[in-house]
Amino acid sequence: MSRRRSALRNRAEYGAYLAARFLARHAGPRLTARVGAALGDLYRVTGRRRREILEFNLSLAFPQLDAIRRARLERDVARHFGRVTLDALRLTKATPEQLLSEVDIEGRGNLEAGLARGKGVFLLSCHIGSWEVAALVAGLIIPAGFAVVNRPLDNPLLEEELERLRGLFGNRALGKESITRELLRLLRRGGAVGILIDQRTLEDEGVQVPFFGRPAWTHPALARLCLRTGAPIVPIWGLWDAPGRYTVRFDAPVFPDELDPGERNEVDLTARLTQLIEDVIRERPAQWLWYHDRWRELRLQSRADQQR
Repeated sequence: MSRRRSALRNRAEYGAYLAARFLARHAGPRLTARVGAALGDLYRVTGRRRREILEFNLSLAFPQLDAIRRARLERDVARHFGRVTLDALRLTKATPEQLLSEVDIEGRGNLEAGLARGKGVFLLSCHIGSWEVAALVAGLIIPAGFAVVNRPLDNPLLEEELERLRGLFGNRALGKESITRELLRLLRRGGAVGILIDQRTLEDEGVQVPFFGRPAWTHPALARLCLRTGAPIVPIWGLWDAPGRYTVRFDAPVFPDELDPGERNEVDLTARLTQLIEDVIRERPAQWLWYHDRWRELRLQSRADQQR
């Protein structure tokens, strides 16, 4: 359970957001990227707790990297998320045509193959590149509609702004509670539902599956819904290429009726989907949200061992 947040903190964060949005909306992609990278550097220096998580996660996932290369990757991660966060604010004033002009779409045939089954599709994604850009593009090219299952932000003022961003082109955000009926209705219309499963979940809600060679608590909701509905899963990744340039890529669908018998359960299917996420992270390691406390139990145990 998260700590109770003060109204003053919420307003201060909202004020910082408004200032950043003003800057991003009046700057071009290159300036936005430079300022965002600088903000990422600043956060890496000042955010001690998140820096500790970042350093631990990278040491766990890439033990083969020496100290110099790992420090360089830590810097690149921080700069990347500063860039794409600020750039998402720049895109709040974009038209559909402008957004699509900045995006290369790859693997669209994979999306069409999934939709052709007539059961709608689930879009598997993760916090890589710019997942917000991926969602906006999906909403523009899926005629029957697109919705994203998300956890609301702790700050209600920022959550309202994030919902406005996600709904720019008709997308909808679905909270994690009491959404099943709405979700099934969208699938029956031939629409798509996006679900991100790359963050740590509570033990009583999740299953443990391998992630970078270590067990990680992962929510099985996507696998469970896929097996229940028969709707295919199509991976979608929104990758950052350069200032004002993105690639939104659809990978090969996972069809539930074509799974091996041993994968037709939520644990093994979740493990397969998690492996797809790991594969794309290994392609662009600087673009995943390594600040997330994915292996919290292992990190705390490591800290305890070091203090002995």
